[in-house]
Amino acid sequence: MKYDIFISYRRTSFESANLIAEKLRRAGYSVFFDVETLRSGKFNEQLLTVIEQCKDFIIVLPENALDRCNAPEDWVRREVCHAMLHQKNIIPIMLANFEWPNPMPQGMEELRNYQAISASSYEYFDLSMQRLTGYLIGKPHKKHQKLLLRATLIVAILAVCAVIGYYSFRLMAIPVCTDTANTVTQGMGVINLLGETNQNLQKEWDKFCQKQHSATNNPEKTDALKSDMIKAINHYQEEINKLQTQQPSPEFVTDNYRTFLLGLYDVNMTELTAFVQTYHSMFDDLNHQIEFLKGRMDDNDFSSLNLNMAKVNFEGFQYSMNSLYYGYLELLSLLPEESLNLYKQLSPHWGHFPNGIGTTLSKEEYQRFQENEMNKFEALIKDTEIKVAKTEGDLDKLGQRLENLENTVKPQSGNEQKTTSENTHAESQLEKRKEALKAKQQYVESQKKQLEELDKKYVESYQRMKEKCQLDEKDDQSYMWGKMLHWANFMTTIVDSRKQMEEKGVYSTSSITPELALADLNSLLSCYQTYHPEAKIYLPAMKAFYKEVAQANVR
Repeated sequence: MKYDIFISYRRTSFESANLIAEKLRRAGYSVFFDVETLRSGKFNEQLLTVIEQCKDFIIVLPENALDRCNAPEDWVRREVCHAMLHQKNIIPIMLANFEWPNPMPQGMEELRNYQAISASSYEYFDLSMQRLTGYLIGKPHKKHQKLLLRATLIVAILAVCAVIGYYSFRLMAIPVCTDTANTVTQGMGVINLLGETNQNLQKEWDKFCQKQHSATNNPEKTDALKSDMIKAINHYQEEINKLQTQQPSPEFVTDNYRTFLLGLYDVNMTELTAFVQTYHSMFDDLNHQIEFLKGRMDDNDFSSLNLNMAKVNFEGFQYSMNSLYYGYLELLSLLPEESLNLYKQLSPHWGHFPNGIGTTLSKEEYQRFQENEMNKFEALIKDTEIKVAKTEGDLDKLGQRLENLENTVKPQSGNEQKTTSENTHAESQLEKRKEALKAKQQYVESQKKQLEELDKKYVESYQRMKEKCQLDEKDDQSYMWGKMLHWANFMTTIVDSRKQMEEKGVYSTSSITPELALADLNSLLSCYQTYHPEAKIYLPAMKAFYKEVAQANVR
């Protein structure tokens, strides 16, 4: 077989040389590119015959390509010298960092006088290939050109068919997208009503606490206030139960057809499943608050710590609502505009979600809003843990006073022995202190349980945010980095919160630790490397840096 072009190369430039060969073949040229020998071992003398047959001789020059050419047995030297001997059209292609040696290898001095092409950047590689074809003496074969034209035409037809098919399926997906948007919108309408119930209940509770505090010395008025508050609590509990039983629960059909159509708009079925789970958990959270308030009414316990815990529950519910709302808007932002009619009709009447957000923001912005709600939740837990720790400190002091009192009632000898009446009085005081200590211990334990419940909500929000930040092969690099930086910022918030608490002598018992957030961040970084292998160069340094951040060694 006759060839038009001979390509000479070093093993280090194999990929570039192979790419040049493929480009030329696609253009219709007959190219000899020696792959089998991989430029190692004994020189193949048949290569010289091929060079003699070719019109054009291309030499691919990577960095230091000519350093070994002083050796008579060097492959590149023999090929270049043979091409020069037979006066072939020689075209040097200089890759990145190549420089002509000074002096040139003996017998190859004229090589640098040939018209060379710089191909030092992949960004301008196609432009370099256009220049190369202009320097060639050989012409592309008509047969190859016809085949190329046919192939190009077929590819174009297939591309047009693919585009038509893609947009046809997207049009077919609109009813499915509309059904999905309507389902989540109806669910969010119910969540808005839950938010209204939460807000109204909080107002009733705050009024009751203020009036109850001012009527402490008036038992009749206190009892009347409690009775009214219990009625209000029962009323709102009935409202919650009605919403849960009478409003349709959001459900999604998960067959392959609908999954495919929604996937055309980048909607993931796992996100819809997570929405349903969060929807039901909102009812659980508000019912838990109802039970907590009932417990305080039964115990007649309106201490500052209990009042704070009720406030935390109310605010935590609102933060969870806000986070869900931002996720909902992010979902709607993926769907076609014509599927959002129900959202446009109902959303102006929702008064318990953040205002002025809409469905036109980027994914990064919606996730940043959700991250802010998580940070607020973290701050709530921090403040509550500090208050519980202070109460535990008071408990320890009470225990110490009790121990001192016990020492005063022990039988003593001689003139120091106390009278029977004095001992009786001291023992009476001791029993009262023991009862107070026991009540305080029970109180602290109840607060710890409430803190555990709050931490469970925090963990659920953490898991939802973690799922949102998972990398997907469809994500571009900037979006992947946005997710990872969101997670890194969130980890920094946890670290700062822990440090502030420790400065006050309080050590968090939350399940969400800097170590956990760091492990999840490292998983994201490792996942990123699977999509972008070149990141292995700098990811170890990044992981080391964030490890220092998690250990509060870097601000």
